[in-house]
Amino acid sequence: MQYYSRDSVEQSLSMSTAIQLSKVAFELQSHGMVVQAVRNIIPSSDGKLMGTMPAYITNGKYAGFGLKSIVVDFSKENTSPSHVGTILLFDESNSSQISAVDASSITELRTAAASAWATHVLAPPEASRLAILGTGLQARQHLLAMLEIRPIRQITVWGRNRIHTQHFEDWCKEHTDAEITSAATPSEAVREADIICTVTAAKKPFLLKSDLPERCHINAVGASAIGFQELDPEIYSDIELYVDSRESSWSASQCLISAKEKGFIPHGYIIREIGEIEHIPGSPKSQIPKQTLFKSVGLAVQDLVFAREVIQQHQ
Repeated sequence: MQYYSRDSVEQSLSMSTAIQLSKVAFELQSHGMVVQAVRNIIPSSDGKLMGTMPAYITNGKYAGFGLKSIVVDFSKENTSPSHVGTILLFDESNSSQISAVDASSITELRTAAASAWATHVLAPPEASRLAILGTGLQARQHLLAMLEIRPIRQITVWGRNRIHTQHFEDWCKEHTDAEITSAATPSEAVREADIICTVTAAKKPFLLKSDLPERCHINAVGASAIGFQELDPEIYSDIELYVDSRESSWSASQCLISAKEKGFIPHGYIIREIGEIEHIPGSPKSQIPKQTLFKSVGLAVQDLVFAREVIQQHQ
């Protein structure tokens, strides 16, 4: 069995490439070219989770079977990456050879790249003010991803831990010349933002509808399993909502479920998938909704596309 490490992934996939792979994965999902089960989660008694995500891509460059298995640990004591696991590919090169790719590095990259593709499609081209709520690995990846697709000139960061927030602010200053400040509250952080990225492991909503500026795009990323919430359910009212997968989102997003239960998402409302959008570059500002939201829970098709791309670049 061939194993592809974090180094192999990072050498093979730039952020620019990852964003284009996200487009491919979402189109495969929304065009019916993927068979995948919703994420199966097994909790442990100490707060960890193990998730398994099988999928089959029916045809094309990335066709074949694959399985992502990953253990998630958001505890304060954990100093390693929060997601650790492997992506197994069972039929690469039609040889029945099993290949394994590091899932931690793929997850970090594909999650941020997904937000970048959604931002590219939904946010105004001139959007330049970014708010990042969260200070971990995904916060860093999201900064790099947003810099790739928008002319970011102003960045505001917020985190629940003051020391972590300062460390993240310092890291940001090493990777961009944009103006960077930290905020004391989520409300303060998003007050003037064009783009908002929520990338936390919060279990209770911290961002309210009244906090949002009149015009903004939100990438809601952190709460991708039942029991986690970042956005107050009211945010889902009167906002143009997109998801990576309808089935997976209704299964895994506590925020979506709560919003529907409280009547903020009308009965019968059909949420659009990001892969269903036919993007027209340079769309007039008047045609872009004032507030858009991309709710991401993560899909196996993303992992398979990214992992097969790594393998194919090494062949």
